[in-house]
Amino acid sequence: MRRKKRQLSYLILAVISLVVLLLLILFVPPTTQISLSFIPIPMLLLFFVPVILLSFSLPAYLLKSPKHGVLLSLFISLFLIFRLLGLTHPLFVVLLLALFLTLELLFTSKKVQ
Repeated sequence: MRRKKRQLSYLILAVISLVVLLLLILFVPPTTQISLSFIPIPMLLLFFVPVILLSFSLPAYLLKSPKHGVLLSLFISLFLIFRLLGLTHPLFVVLLLALFLTLELLFTSKKVQ
């Protein structure tokens, strides 16, 4: 059985997104808006881009599986969106965990013939 190699591109993407995330946190106020062709884009939306990239690439590198990186990235981003919308009841976290554990079991189950 062949072992999977860790792809260096995931690690490079994780480091770059971590640096961008730290720069956004340290130097940009959260109320800043960027206007792109007369459309104001809040900095809060741009904050999620490096968070999603970091939460995808680091687990994809460590676990050697982009599928697990996508699931973990979706979980973290949905959890942060729930917190942003004020949905802080512990039941939401339990439901989110149950959803993603079910998805994990669905994607990793072997098809029996």
